[in-house]
Amino acid sequence: GKPYMVAMAATPGSGKSVSSFMLASILEDHGYPTMVCPHDGYHFPLDYLRTFPDADDMVYRRGAPDTFDPFALLRDLDRIRNGDEEIIKLPAFDHAKADPEPDTHIFDRNHHKIVLCEGLYLLHDQDGWEEVKYMFDYTIFMNADIDVCIERVKIRNLCIPGYTPEEIEVRCEVVDRVNALTVLRSKYRADVIVESAAMKK
Repeated sequence: GKPYMVAMAATPGSGKSVSSFMLASILEDHGYPTMVCPHDGYHFPLDYLRTFPDADDMVYRRGAPDTFDPFALLRDLDRIRNGDEEIIKLPAFDHAKADPEPDTHIFDRNHHKIVLCEGLYLLHDQDGWEEVKYMFDYTIFMNADIDVCIERVKIRNLCIPGYTPEEIEVRCEVVDRVNALTVLRSKYRADVIVESAAMKK
């Protein structure tokens, strides 16, 4: 049958991934088998970004809305929502190789009652993302303090190869903060806004 489709959008470093798995666990405990689908698997591969005329900029800004493939995400969400395939395999993001990994998340139509998709741009209204919101029955925006989130991202991103800690600091300010502000502007499209633990006390 058709699963109930939920989107959780939030800024980088807000805790949306952890929150999604916690919510899925609670739903499972109440008898609603839930598949969590992060949209990170829809990053354009690095080799593809390098074919762009402004390749260096695209690679540096990776994580911005135009460095993803929202049409592939839309296609797969439509397969889940409106199709009849029993098993649908979706990509994940392999942080070790910094590229998408195909066929990692598995939707089983005979098992999963809820699909919980989490990511930055599920409510974004530009750059090809406009229609993604309409794939969901319910949309959640997790509000968070951007300064707290960016500090978290600076620590998390120290593992990115090829950058010094100082370069990570700069990149988080000029790339991740811009992305966070973009995400924040989309919260008006959510059905409900909840507060993240990443809020200034």
